[in-house]
Amino acid sequence: MEFRSLHLEDKAAINDILLPLGRNDSALGFANLYSLEEKYGTQICLEDGVLFVRPRDRIPGAVAYYPPLGTQDIARDVRKLMREAEAAEHELRLVGLSSDEQERLDAALPGVFAFSSDRNFADYLYLTKTIAAYEGPGLAKKRRETNKFFQLYGHDAAFEPITLDAMDELRAYQQVWFETSRRRGTDEHPLELEHRKILLDMDHFQELDLEGILLRIGDAVEGYAYGSVLPGGAFDVMVLKGNLSYRFVWRALLRELARYCTGKADYLNLEEDLGLPGLRENKMSYQPCALMEKYQGRLR
Repeated sequence: MEFRSLHLEDKAAINDILLPLGRNDSALGFANLYSLEEKYGTQICLEDGVLFVRPRDRIPGAVAYYPPLGTQDIARDVRKLMREAEAAEHELRLVGLSSDEQERLDAALPGVFAFSSDRNFADYLYLTKTIAAYEGPGLAKKRRETNKFFQLYGHDAAFEPITLDAMDELRAYQQVWFETSRRRGTDEHPLELEHRKILLDMDHFQELDLEGILLRIGDAVEGYAYGSVLPGGAFDVMVLKGNLSYRFVWRALLRELARYCTGKADYLNLEEDLGLPGLRENKMSYQPCALMEKYQGRLR
């Protein structure tokens, strides 16, 4: 097996494999596979119509692999990964397994893997129509806070779709956001990784099939949110940034993004919480309609 870096030219071949699977896993959209390559050390192998993904930096001390994607014989293709890991003297760890893949793998290779929940990487799914109105008693506070944003700033605020003509303004705003976050003492390494990922997205916005909204207050860009439609049809909210000098700006941005997505996607995917308590609490507070559980498999 020959693993290598991911290229934009791989998009058609990879989408030919991912789209028929119809999954709403944020890790398995082409845009995230491509732009998170630096963060996770992601490499791919395309072999006989099967996509193998190896995020080398996903698990400290081990090399992780996603289950073979597009496989017609999961036992055969997982054995390939077992041989590849053994030859490289890696500990094999399968990550991002859906419940269906876990069951298929356990049936095909009984007793070979021990499985565990990968809760930190579970994706949060929300009904787009619910977030677009913050409807229901559980979201009443967010509804009030968003209304307050418009009371305070609505006379100067405007939300508009992101176009390529606005990309230079977005880059300039992102640079300001990055420098402001750095002055606040945000952990430098992940902050720089995220910053470079966002600039990469902006450089290839059209090629990655990204779309979203930006917020202007007066003539200045003061926030933006974007993502992409996943193979299963949900909209993956990849990035949301706003100037915190404006109260409740994130509430307003998410609601307006949901309104933008109405008619495009029935669900929003706000991705995982990475086991961070504050992030988990925040994502739960938006009342997800489902958690997309994922599992790990390790050799017994």
